[in-house]
Amino acid sequence: MIKVEQAGFYYDNSDFLFRDLSFEIKTGETLSILGANGIGKTTFLRCMLGFLKLKEGKMLLNGKNTKQMQPTEFWKLVSYVPQAKQLVFGYSVLNMVVMGRSQYISFGHVPNKKDFALAYSILEEMGMEDLAERSCNKLSGGQLQMVLIARALAKEPKVLVLDEPESNLDMKNQLKVLDILDRLSHRQNLSIIINTHFPANALRCCDKTLMLKSDGYLFGDTNHIITQENIKEFFDISAKVVQVKETVKSYYGIVPMTLNAEDKNTAVV
Repeated sequence: MIKVEQAGFYYDNSDFLFRDLSFEIKTGETLSILGANGIGKTTFLRCMLGFLKLKEGKMLLNGKNTKQMQPTEFWKLVSYVPQAKQLVFGYSVLNMVVMGRSQYISFGHVPNKKDFALAYSILEEMGMEDLAERSCNKLSGGQLQMVLIARALAKEPKVLVLDEPESNLDMKNQLKVLDILDRLSHRQNLSIIINTHFPANALRCCDKTLMLKSDGYLFGDTNHIITQENIKEFFDISAKVVQVKETVKSYYGIVPMTLNAEDKNTAVV
């Protein structure tokens, strides 16, 4: 579904932020992108979406170079969920989600009953139907993040890209979003890419993980990439990966232990 080959990018008058980056995501797989702050996760995401142009390499979507795709062709397949920010216009939650149907609505026409029914069903699935008539300007940051995810799903994409989707959510809504994404990928064959600061969330719902650092990267099955050794190397801390086994499923957590030795000497007490 998605293939990146020898990708490289740098900002003008600076060194490569990443280089020789190659990996592949199949239909129905979820990818997490992990790495320390400032390492280039969001920049790489913006390159994948075409907001920035790769300096080297290419990305293929369904076997076609994205540089050769028209924007309408690309965005028919891909939905993007940015980090939530306060909106200027006070659209209702339901109307905001219906906006995700814009590519299916002919110029000069308005959404029909089917569009509104689909939007409302997505809100129901996310447990947000009671907010349908509320103004988006009156939502919390976490609620608005959930609405933006719902709008992206209304588009019925093949690829869903999310930039830190859990950053403004409490634990309950984090679990809700992660479970929804897991269901979408494995039951509806939706390919999902998540830029996240939470390795434990990646262990919960992501098949593959791309871990970035200044001089390289790792890519592979999530449970093989998110290890204590790799966390120490890529995040510069010592941590424990803990596992809790339930009847039919295991759950993982990350317990930070200490800063690496060179950091402890300069830590602020």
